[in-house]
Amino acid sequence: MPASWKDKLIPRKMMQEGIDKCKDNITNFLSDAELIMSSGRLNHAYIMVEFAIEEFGKIMLIRDAFAKDPNDPFRIDGRVFGTHIGKSEKAWMYLNKKNKLLFDEGVCFPNTLFERGCVIENTEANHDTRCKCAFVDFFSEQWLLGCEIKEVYLKNLIVEIRDKLVKL
Repeated sequence: MPASWKDKLIPRKMMQEGIDKCKDNITNFLSDAELIMSSGRLNHAYIMVEFAIEEFGKIMLIRDAFAKDPNDPFRIDGRVFGTHIGKSEKAWMYLNKKNKLLFDEGVCFPNTLFERGCVIENTEANHDTRCKCAFVDFFSEQWLLGCEIKEVYLKNLIVEIRDKLVKL
């Protein structure tokens, strides 16, 4: 287990400061996404949005730990700070799942029939999409980077995150 996954003890009086820092970070990620999007680089913009989603999920996980552990300091599972997928999944418990879809004009076949890059697939906001948008890979005798993303869908997701962030 990585050292970053060790449980953390957080003084109760410092919980809100951590949440406020997460909120600021989310706002900055979303602003960066819009800036990148304005230059037409939707895949890189999405990476920033996914980081915002993960940070949103971290807020919810911190709040859960705070509510469950009456001790001072309260204990939080260190994986909250070290794992991506868990934070994203937690965020989607609060975000509208209709905004998870980033591209929907693909030919939908089960992933077992075709390798990535053979057909255009629907794109959903998740950790796997973030990795596909961030890193070059080699599949089906071709180099691939990114996923199909509709700008309007990405903008809707940004609006959703901002709206929910205000209500936290």
